[in-house]
Formats: sequence, structure tokens, C-alpha cells
Amino acid sequence: MKYLIFLLSLSPFVAIAQKKSKFSFEINYGLNGNFFVRSYQEQAPPFPVTEISNKNFIGTVGGIELKYNVTKRASWGFGYAKSSNQKAINYTSNVNGVVLSINDFDIKHVNHFYQLFYEREITKKLPALKSQIGLFYLRPQQQEVSISRNGFLFEQRNFKNSYLEEGGIFLGLHYSKKIDTKFELGIRSRIYYLISTNSLEAVTFTPTLTYLF
Repeated sequence: MKYLIFLLSLSPFVAIAQKKSKFSFEINYGLNGNFFVRSYQEQAPPFPVTEISNKNFIGTVGGIELKYNVTKRASWGFGYAKSSNQKAINYTSNVNGVVLSINDFDIKHVNHFYQLFYEREITKKLPALKSQIGLFYLRPQQQEVSISRNGFLFEQRNFKNSYLEEGGIFLGLHYSKKIDTKFELGIRSRIYYLISTNSLEAVTFTPTLTYLF
């Protein structure tokens, strides 16, 4: 009898353990395409000014996210991501009798995304495919080069020194499948739109690894 009472006392904990995971933690890393980094109206030689500010459209992005399942088909999430786009500079010129040479020097554009989003299964027939909609707060860091007869400027602008910040919305699709009882492997794509500047900021394409707990 005492063994039966003992087993009954454990039943609530067994039931809790068998429930579907409420929280999940995701890491992701892949490619981004940044529209802003190709938007500079650079001034080219001859002097008085040469500007080198555009970067490569294709870069990298990686981040982490925490999601909470509010229903069997939907969840809320919060995440952080960092993207990087760069370009190698090769430049030689004579400025006021002084030879200026820049050899294979990278300039970068870095975005810090802080994101809040809602995710939901698109259809019950395909629960592995989910749609996402969310808001994001962006802090960029922009490296720019300007060369003229008056001098050389190698500048890095960010929130700390130039108060650079933006805000917007994003849409996404996420496909993921369980590879064991605790892990899911997937692929995700998002497009980011800046409300503050009325322009597209970036698109991302990232593999994902999710841990359920």
C-alpha cells in the first residue's frame, strides 16, 4: 500500500515532465544581404574629394533567440542578431605631394538587431513551416573614408558618437524539424524594413539549431 501511495505522489511530476516544451533556445548563423551598404552616393576622383563608403551587399549574420510557446501552434520570441558587411579597399593617390596608399584594407558596416516577434504555424498539415512577424530596434556602426586636399578622414560612426539608431518591422519564414527529442534543425529567411527611413534594410538566410526545454 505504501508503494502505491508513493507512486501516486510522483504522478504530478511525471505529468509535468511529459508536457510539451514551453521554452526553446535557438542559435543561427548564415548570410545577409544589406541594401543600405550600397546606397552611398560616393564622390570619385579627380579631387577635390574621394569617398569610399559602400560595402559588399552580401555579408554574414548570426544571432540567438528565446521563444515561449503560448499555444500548440504559436509562440512569442525575443532575439539579438549581429550582421557584418565589408569591402576591401585598394587605393593609391598623390595628395599635396604626399603619396597615400591603402592596400587591402577592410571597411565594415555592422548592424545590431534587437527583435521581438510572433511565430505561428501556417497550416496544421505542415506544422514544420512557420511564419513570423516582428519589430526590431537597430543600432548600426558605419565605417567611411574621405580623402581630399584638406586631409584624410577614416571615420567610424555609431550610436555612442553619432546617435545612430533605427526601428522597423520584419517578416520571416522558418522551417524546422526535430532531429531528436530535444533538438530541431531548420532554415529561416527574414526581410527587414525600416519604418524610420521608409526603406528596406536587409534580407537574411540562416540555418538554425534549436534546443527545447
